[in-house]
Amino acid sequence: MKIQLLGLMLSLAVTGASASGIGGDTTRTYAIPTVSLTPKGTVALSWTEKDDRNIVHYYWAESKDQGRTFGEKKQIFESPGMSGSRLMRPKLLFKKDGTWAAVFALRGDVPAAAASTGGHEHHHGGEAPKAPSGRPSDLQIVFSLSKDQGKTWSAPAPVHADRTPKVVRGFFDATVLANGEIGVAYLRDIDGRPHERDLRFVTSSGDTFGGETVLDPFVCDCCNISLLVDDKGILNLYYRENQENIRDIAKMTSSDNGKTFSKPQILFADNWKINGCPHSGPTSAAGPGGNVISWFSGTTESPGIRLVTQEGKRLLVIADASAKNMYLAAGSKSAALLWEQQGTESDQTVLAYRTVKKDGVSEAKVLGKTANGTNASGVIAGNRLVVAYEVKNSRNKNTLAFESVEL
Repeated sequence: MKIQLLGLMLSLAVTGASASGIGGDTTRTYAIPTVSLTPKGTVALSWTEKDDRNIVHYYWAESKDQGRTFGEKKQIFESPGMSGSRLMRPKLLFKKDGTWAAVFALRGDVPAAAASTGGHEHHHGGEAPKAPSGRPSDLQIVFSLSKDQGKTWSAPAPVHADRTPKVVRGFFDATVLANGEIGVAYLRDIDGRPHERDLRFVTSSGDTFGGETVLDPFVCDCCNISLLVDDKGILNLYYRENQENIRDIAKMTSSDNGKTFSKPQILFADNWKINGCPHSGPTSAAGPGGNVISWFSGTTESPGIRLVTQEGKRLLVIADASAKNMYLAAGSKSAALLWEQQGTESDQTVLAYRTVKKDGVSEAKVLGKTANGTNASGVIAGNRLVVAYEVKNSRNKNTLAFESVEL
């Protein structure tokens, strides 16, 4: 089991494969690496790079050897307004009709000239654009399509029909539904009620999106959502509720591809009451024993990351006070729970994982030499867990790394 820092000459010499400069530009800040499986069964890695002119570039690359090496990077989009937050991780999705879709958050208006140029970056002259900072006051969720397996991409367009300006729409998740279309769930500002948000859902129809449905009129305002289409084709939606500041995780299900949903139910009654948003929502995966869901709760009874079944049975609690940023990866024989925690050195974090099978959950293992690892995502390809993550560096210029380990 060996860590591979993307773009470094040592790694290239060992693997003999070209990483095409992924992660090797020290002038850039790398963020939100996300891995998924393509329809061919290969691993797709997407991530963002912020250059010294405040332009955020959104890329993807493919691995044909279960995450051991990655090929040439291709650009999807670029803009100073693109969001790279772990609470609204950009999603690269593959529709059943062969169309690829990228869904991501964007501040301000969509710049028409910022569409992909077939893998080539734009060259910007004049003064560097001003990077958005602070709490966003205008945020939308957009999608871009590719009809040639990720080589070129359409100009992005909002997934929501509502065009009200100066409104935050975010903390989203997106997935491919059982009928091959795309579903997007997100939070939106409630008109006239600052810093309060509702939960909405929208689905695609071909190359466009339809009208929005409000699923919950008042929810926890800054936690990410998790969408999961399980092995039966049921759409599961997990989010953090807010009932008089009790912020437990709720679930809804849809058996008709998002046309209708069940009433919200609390997945597990932590009864965590907090006057403020935890900025930490759920993650979910379909494992061999059914759906599993993980999130953080600060309840005094058992604080920490918990892992729970669809039926609300609690499988474990990671009580380490430093454990955070969990992520669930799905596989046919097992699922894997990833998180970051304090390492043996007081100023470093490491990544750890447990496998989840029908007969129980494994003991925790540290994932390779993942010193200073953060914001990990994972996917199970065959019998290997492929993990991509940021590496914290000085001057806040994080790099990227990935690891592939046999389960």
